[in-house]
Amino acid sequence: MQKNVLLRFAAGFFIQLLFYYLSFTTGHMVLLFLGAILTAASLGLLPGFLVALSASLFGFAAGNVRFFMLPIDFIVVFATVYGARHGRFVTFPRALAYGLGVGFLTGLAGWGLGTVLAFPLSTPFLPVSVLPAWVSAEQGQACISAVCHAVDLAADFAIVTALVRCAPAFFLQPMNCDGRGADGVRRVPIRWKILVYMSVATFFAGGVLFFLVRGVYRQQMIDTYGAVARNFVESASLVVNERELPIILAPGGGETPEYRELFARIRAFYQRSDNIIRYLNVYTVGEKDGRGYAMTICDPSWTGYKYGRTFWMDEDPYYDDIGAQMLDEKDNRLIGPVISKGYWGWLITIYKPLYDPDGKKVAFVGVDLDMSQAMREIRALDAKILSMEFIIFALLLAIIYTFITHQVIDPVKKLQGMLLYFREHREKQPGVVIASGDEFEELYKDITDSQDIILGDSAQLQDYLNVIQRMALRDELTGVQNHTAYENKISELTAVITAGTAEFGILMADMNGLKFVNDVYGHEKGDLALQGMSKVLCDIFEHSPVYRIGGDEFVVILTGRDYMNREALLAKLKPYERVRDRTADEPWIEVAMATGLALYDPLADRSYTDTFNRADEAMYENKRCIKAAAGEA
Repeated sequence: MQKNVLLRFAAGFFIQLLFYYLSFTTGHMVLLFLGAILTAASLGLLPGFLVALSASLFGFAAGNVRFFMLPIDFIVVFATVYGARHGRFVTFPRALAYGLGVGFLTGLAGWGLGTVLAFPLSTPFLPVSVLPAWVSAEQGQACISAVCHAVDLAADFAIVTALVRCAPAFFLQPMNCDGRGADGVRRVPIRWKILVYMSVATFFAGGVLFFLVRGVYRQQMIDTYGAVARNFVESASLVVNERELPIILAPGGGETPEYRELFARIRAFYQRSDNIIRYLNVYTVGEKDGRGYAMTICDPSWTGYKYGRTFWMDEDPYYDDIGAQMLDEKDNRLIGPVISKGYWGWLITIYKPLYDPDGKKVAFVGVDLDMSQAMREIRALDAKILSMEFIIFALLLAIIYTFITHQVIDPVKKLQGMLLYFREHREKQPGVVIASGDEFEELYKDITDSQDIILGDSAQLQDYLNVIQRMALRDELTGVQNHTAYENKISELTAVITAGTAEFGILMADMNGLKFVNDVYGHEKGDLALQGMSKVLCDIFEHSPVYRIGGDEFVVILTGRDYMNREALLAKLKPYERVRDRTADEPWIEVAMATGLALYDPLADRSYTDTFNRADEAMYENKRCIKAAAGEA
């Protein structure tokens, strides 16, 4: 008996593996479930599911992503065992109808699961074009998937029915039991009730856990890429000279020297990004005849879009979410990050408005980062988490099945046998022993080991994301915090101001003579000058964050100890408030700046911007005084 069980299990496994391979090499359903169905019909639920699990593990090791379809496999195996015990395979019409119904529902479920998780499914043998015009492509694919599964499962069940007739000895489990008791009343065995309840509960809990965890690391990945894109778009916007925009946007602006210079600067910025930026574009938008349009100004990304290329926003779904914000003249916020997937692949996009000298929003600079690798990593992690969850699920069901059989069903059957023997012989049945075992400790070890694997992978991913996030918040040149971190600090201070507990100061610092150093000695020496200035600010205000918010503009947010000792710290800063000595041998070594300090006043300042504006005005007044004292205009 034991040998027959092993032979049937091995035969089912190799049949499943064979047709599994044929299905995915041909791209169509080819009796995909046959091995698991034959095993389940002959040996029961657990062996059938283990065949499906083992074949999927081999496919997963070979690089096939279908492992996420294990829930569908389990439903098919469960339906097979249920049909075998309730007489569904007695006649061909009943088997075909049962297979078509179960197959259609599992096909819809498989298509839905693959769509939600963005996994590619096998190519159906029916093209969408054969469907009516009123059926959308998405609905068509769902219907085709359901039809393919229905035909495949009907064929599988027809083979089982043929074997029942031709070789009934093949099946070790009874095939014609309709679930009725001795009194003719149909009953559902308690083992099936418990298995169904536990299966539903486990699927629900596992699905909720998966989507919760998936939502967390997916959002963290998007936030990290969004911060990087925001940093790039802020830097790219500094390349555009607002005084040149009216000339470039005027008729014939694409032929002007200003445009050629802008294109050269944008292309240089794009090339310096080391392929981190996928696409970099400058657009202008407007409305004509009540329709919004966008026009390409500058595109160094080699997409083939030239100056003046115009297209309607309402004809491109990409602009459904961002078009209204682009056309709103009063909306000056950054647009994005926007995640999209289309002809160009997976992209995360951020747009920043550009203004003319009059402060009017006239154009946008857009940065697209390639999210393809990130989405592949997310899908790989999805597959790994799903794999672990369903391995745990299979082990849990095996233990429950074994526990119920040996600890509940077998003792009940023995008790029933004892009662029957007693009724027939009016004496105790000799040699009957009822005993039960405990295997929950083994399950606990398997679950905790699997959790350690998942937590370890999650911790590694979190460390990776933290490193990227820290890199995204630092200015690459000076090492101080960048504009993105500065925006985060503004949000933090705004919350404190709203709560009425704000106490801080804003120090604006602007370098003197950076243009002279760049023009005479080159940008490399200018970078050294910026690094020297940032070091001085960090050394003096060692307990306060320093931000680089522009080319040569820095902001220090004074709080705590530095706020209390600001007079002494400003005294240390005083020697650096000067013009740059242009006659020095190495003028870039000298730190020369203008500064301005403003303290938050809850009676006068309604927001952070009010305090910032006062600091900015103080800095410009300080710069004017420094130049006047030095005899400069």
